[in-house]
Amino acid sequence: MIARPWTLAIALCLIAGSFIFGQTPTPDDARIVALVKKLGHVSFAQRESARKELEAIGVPALESLRRASKTADVETNRRIADLIRLFEERLVTQQILVPKEVHLKLDGATVQQAINELSSVSGYPIQFTGDATKINDKKLTLDTGKTSFWQALDQLREAADLMEKVDLNAANAPNIYKGGKGRIYYPQPKPVAAGPILLTPRGPGKTFVSYSGAVRTALAVYRDEKAKELTLKFLVSVEPKLLNSGIVGRPQLDKLFDQTGHALPISNIEMFIDMGDMQGQPSRLTEIRVKEGPEAAKLLKEVLGKLALQVDLQNEVVAKMANVMNAAGKSVDGPNGGTLKVQSVKKLENGDIEVQVSMDNLTPDPFNGAIVVNGNNVIIRGNVAIRGGIVIGPNGVRMSGTGNQRDLPDLVDAKGQKFKTGSVTADGTNFVNGSISRTATIVYQANPGQAEPRDLVLFGTRTHTIGVPFRFENLHVP
Repeated sequence: MIARPWTLAIALCLIAGSFIFGQTPTPDDARIVALVKKLGHVSFAQRESARKELEAIGVPALESLRRASKTADVETNRRIADLIRLFEERLVTQQILVPKEVHLKLDGATVQQAINELSSVSGYPIQFTGDATKINDKKLTLDTGKTSFWQALDQLREAADLMEKVDLNAANAPNIYKGGKGRIYYPQPKPVAAGPILLTPRGPGKTFVSYSGAVRTALAVYRDEKAKELTLKFLVSVEPKLLNSGIVGRPQLDKLFDQTGHALPISNIEMFIDMGDMQGQPSRLTEIRVKEGPEAAKLLKEVLGKLALQVDLQNEVVAKMANVMNAAGKSVDGPNGGTLKVQSVKKLENGDIEVQVSMDNLTPDPFNGAIVVNGNNVIIRGNVAIRGGIVIGPNGVRMSGTGNQRDLPDLVDAKGQKFKTGSVTADGTNFVNGSISRTATIVYQANPGQAEPRDLVLFGTRTHTIGVPFRFENLHVP
């Protein structure tokens, strides 16, 4: 199946969509402690039973597991560590998916006034595009109550007879996966920030929606009678607060039933992801093609699964060296890879703190890809301003004075308060075999009333891949 240029316009069917964002009830603390202890039981069945029950409890068990990890034996600690990692991922997912809550009240407003009001109360850019004569005479009276941004927007669109316009005409040829064991034929593009939400007068077609907090998944179903296939088009919309978002990998389908309750065979699924503009457009669209059974599907009773969504969070801890005053010669790995090493640390006579650090694959490329090292070849794209010097040799490229203080670690006290960054010297960046290494000597100065230094923390943007659940019911197949 060849991808064709098209513009997807999302019309609503709110009945089929479901809101799948909520909190897990907190179980009894004593029960959690008892289950954690059972992770060290001599019986495999007891250990496995405890693990499964703790997995069902989820994040509320996290603190008990952390406490137990300090005294557990090696084997039990391995099981505890696996659960902690799983629950920390769930916690990050919950935090990312927390929706913007809004309350939209309209009384005889024009459509444009309504759009402006929702944009104002949410802080998100929303624009109208298309034939304005179709909306000029409409007056809207609406009270959404306190709800998520996407649900408020969809109520507004329903009242104003609008739909979201998503232009996918620039899409390149898709990547094809077959039988769940395919491979990507093109490299995954670097996602970019979400742009303004575009609304336009409603057109033909019906799309079902599923809400998961800050993310909305839209689904349209098409039939190919000749091939006896169904095509399920998933389109993800994220709140603009989630930067650099895009779909990665293939969807996880847990349930796919037709009107007879027959499960469509997952093994026969073929799927492609529309990678968008390979220059860096976001990947928002996923298509799944399903071979029909002996009887043509008239209704999809349930479509349940998850999409893997990649997002960037700012001001995250990229790497942290605890007890920095005693950390000379020590290194620590970042959660997403890379290494922070403290070469030396000392307190100067005037009370300032001098730290010499090295950071391997932790800091961003200061030239945003304008300088490319390929073996012994160096390619410079466009005009590149270098403050300091550049040395090109057989061991790569070294530049001095190329960074900025924003990409250097902060010195913080026990209260998390940052020291003032004073001078930065011996600042250099090496590019070798695709790796970026930066070294610098930084002098930190205490603010008035500052406590003693404790940690050296590199803050920055971290990329997270989260599972976004979706569920659709009673989808009529055209």
